Amino acid sequence: MPEVSFAYVEGAHLATGMPDNIRLLAESQLFLQNALKTINQEGVDFVLFGGDQVEGPGRDETHWQLFIDVAQVLNAPWYFIMGEQDISGPIPVDKMRTYGPDLKGRGLNSPDTYWSLDPVSGLHLIGLDTARANSNTGEMRSQQLEWLKEDLKKNSGKFTVVASHHPLLPPPPYDSGPPWEEYIVSQGAQAREILGSSRDVRLVLSGHVGANKIQKERDIWYVSCPSLAVYPCQFKIFRLSAGGILVETYQITYEALVKKAKKELASSRLAFQYSSRKPLTYLKIVEGEELDRQSYLPLAPGAVPLKPAKKAKKPKSNKKEKPPKAKPEPQEKIMKNSTKPTEPAATPENQVDLKSKMPKQSKDN
Repeated sequence: MPEVSFAYVEGAHLATGMPDNIRLLAESQLFLQNALKTINQEGVDFVLFGGDQVEGPGRDETHWQLFIDVAQVLNAPWYFIMGEQDISGPIPVDKMRTYGPDLKGRGLNSPDTYWSLDPVSGLHLIGLDTARANSNTGEMRSQQLEWLKEDLKKNSGKFTVVASHHPLLPPPPYDSGPPWEEYIVSQGAQAREILGSSRDVRLVLSGHVGANKIQKERDIWYVSCPSLAVYPCQFKIFRLSAGGILVETYQITYEALVKKAKKELASSRLAFQYSSRKPLTYLKIVEGEELDRQSYLPLAPGAVPLKPAKKAKKPKSNKKEKPPKAKPEPQEKIMKNSTKPTEPAATPENQVDLKSKMPKQSKDN
């Protein structure tokens, strides 16, 4: 397989005229523009949006149309899967009527909003639909599970990446039963059995719970990704090669707004549900460990995540970016590569040079 890179952006929650809550909805457009500018600078082969692109389509689909307008700046093809917020609201959302026209040409090959395609030669990408309107719980009906089996058979021999908004392999504490089970896919075990029976599936991506976590089952890497509009306000870039997968995590560059998002999450129902005595400990769940944010995932059987090597450091600028006061196009610098969300994010020059052909461990920072 040729070397391929792509960005995975989850939970943009784009909206207009809506107040902040655990999601920074008032800043959602700013965050999305910030992320897309960095993605263009990284020069990826394609972009995959992992659900909850919008906080409901909006009246007359204004939020979704705004999302399409913002996404036009991308220099690479982009694809998307459904999240519950994309189809939720007081008025029922017809998935195919609202999103079907924009899924055409983006892998749609079924009567429903799940799809597959080869974004580049030798790479197969499957977009599942686990979204239920006005519900945190995901679902995959038997029709979609059968379709998944057939699609894997038809595309045998291709390096396969699968994405679902809800986690098929839930990260802790979402794997521990009530009350966390309301955030998972009831048919997750069935879906994993289908994926595990294929030798081609190597990477499965998800969002929804907004946590950085890398797990492995039957030699498939399951990566839970953070949200853009909810702390830690991050997204990921994956760099695929014949030997492994390099995972990079980026955080938006507006430090004051990241702190605001952190404060909102720390006082949320989720944080107190995790620990009523120490709600701040929930922040560690979404932040993840260092290897959940930056790692190299070898494709060899039994392999474990490795700490990626560093590129040679370049001179750093002392300037810090501030949010614009009005609504002009944000003039942000290149996004920083996140290490600890409460500290200045690491710069992209700390990324691995794929030409070095991992795996190879570096010394600790």
